[in-house]
Amino acid sequence: MGIGFTILVFAIMISYFSVEEIDTKKIPRYDIYLVIDVSGSMGTCLNGDWLSTCYEIGVTDDSPITFAKKAASEFVDTFQLDQSSNHRMGLAIFHGTTGQYDSNPISKIIVELENDSKKLKDGIDTLYPGGGTAMGDGIHITTQSLSQDTRSDARKIIVLLSDGVSNIGLDPRLAAGIARENNVTIYSVGYGDFADVQTLKAIASVTGGEYYDAPTGKDLAKTFNEIADVLISPVSHYSSRILILLSIPVLLFIPTIERGFTTMMEKVQDKPVKRNVKKSTSKVDTIGKNICNKCNHPNRPSSKFCIKCGNTIGKNICNKCNHPNRPSSKFCIKCGDVVGGYGR
Repeated sequence: MGIGFTILVFAIMISYFSVEEIDTKKIPRYDIYLVIDVSGSMGTCLNGDWLSTCYEIGVTDDSPITFAKKAASEFVDTFQLDQSSNHRMGLAIFHGTTGQYDSNPISKIIVELENDSKKLKDGIDTLYPGGGTAMGDGIHITTQSLSQDTRSDARKIIVLLSDGVSNIGLDPRLAAGIARENNVTIYSVGYGDFADVQTLKAIASVTGGEYYDAPTGKDLAKTFNEIADVLISPVSHYSSRILILLSIPVLLFIPTIERGFTTMMEKVQDKPVKRNVKKSTSKVDTIGKNICNKCNHPNRPSSKFCIKCGNTIGKNICNKCNHPNRPSSKFCIKCGDVVGGYGR
C-alpha cells in the first residue's frame, strides 16, 4: 500500500501548504464580503446564558460570537490586504428586532469594500449580538454593494456565517437567487448544532459556492481557513482533491496488484532457466582415453608423449606384457589385458 499512501500524504501536504506557497499575481482578483450573523443566539455561552450574563460571570471566551470574530480576523489576515493587494474585502452583519406586534430585519454594512486589514479587523471587534436572524437581508444588502461597487475583473464573493434559522425579513433562498443573477458566489457556513443546514446548502448550491459545517468554535477557524484556501489557491486546492481521489483506488487495488506481481515472480522463479551453453568442441573433453602406462596421467588422444612424465604413449603399450598395440585397441592382442586407459 506504499504507493497509494504516498500519493495521499502528498495531496494532503499540497492542500495544507498551498496558501503560503501561492503566487498572488497568478490568482483571481476578489471582492469579498464577510456576512456575519449577530443574532441573539450568537451571544450564548456554553451553558446557554446570554452574552450579557457571560460578561458578568467572566466566560466570554465561550460565546459563539467570540469564536466568530476570531475566525473572521484570521480570514482577513490570510489575504494580507494592503494598497498593492489584488483583493478587497468588506464586512456586513444581519440580525433583527422582534416584538409582539412587529419585527424589523436589520442588515448593515460595517465596512465597505477595502484593502485595509486594520479597518476590517477593527470593524469585526465591534460586533455584538442581539435580536432575530435576518439572513436574507444580509445576503441582499451585500449583493447590492457588490453589484454597484465592484471591479469588472474581480469575482464577487460572499462568505456567510449563521448559527440559526432565518426568522425575519427576506427569504434567504430568494436573496440567493438575486445574488446568482448578479454573478455573486456564496460560501455558507453552518455554525453550531442549530444552524439551518438545508437552507445554507441551498444558498451555496444555487450560486455555485460550497457549504461548510462548523459544529464548534474551534472548527469555525479551520473552516474559514479552508475557504481562504479555496479562494487563494484554487489550483492547488482542486489538484490536491484530484490526487486524493486518485489515491483511493490505488489504495484499494494495491493488494490485488501486489498479489499479481508476487504470483508472476513465483512463476518466473519456478520455471527452469534455459542457459545457452555452447558444447565444447575442445579435444580436452576426450582426456582419459590415452592414459600414460607409466604414470597413469591422462593425455589427449592425439598426444604421443605424456605431458607429465614424457613417456611414449602413442603406441598403446600393454601394462601387463608390454606388447605394443594399435592406438585404437581396447585389449592387448597378446595377453587380452585392457589397454589404452579403458577400464582404468
